[in-house]
Amino acid sequence: MKIGMPPTSGIGPSSSGRDNNIVGLFDRLKRRPPDAPEPPPAVVWHVYLDGADIVAENGSTALRVPRAKARAVRIVPLMRGNHHAPGGGYQVAIACADGDAAVGGPTQDWRPARELAQQVCAAAELPLDELTERLFSRVGTLRQG
Repeated sequence: MKIGMPPTSGIGPSSSGRDNNIVGLFDRLKRRPPDAPEPPPAVVWHVYLDGADIVAENGSTALRVPRAKARAVRIVPLMRGNHHAPGGGYQVAIACADGDAAVGGPTQDWRPARELAQQVCAAAELPLDELTERLFSRVGTLRQG
């Protein structure tokens, strides 16, 4: 027990097991209100090689990156300049020798970004960037222990 805090003060180790109701409050705050507009449909990307270029297109936008310059695929978390603010989404990029080439626009959810990155990796036979690989290595796996 810390000095100056009686065991019934609600502060400290004695209170940690009592108040887990706050978790439900945060779940309720994340829900979309019934009158809110539906989120836009997911963008479907088609990624393929066209000669010496990697091409990613979604029907309205097409991006071409020379395969010779590409080194890896990245998923970049966007923080809007403040790592304490709510996330700004995720951007898929192809790491090239002369800088990154963005693929598509930012997505609010990591799942479409990861799906697009996997498509680019498969079509262009590129690896995920080391940091991206570590960032997403445990996503979708259960923790043992």
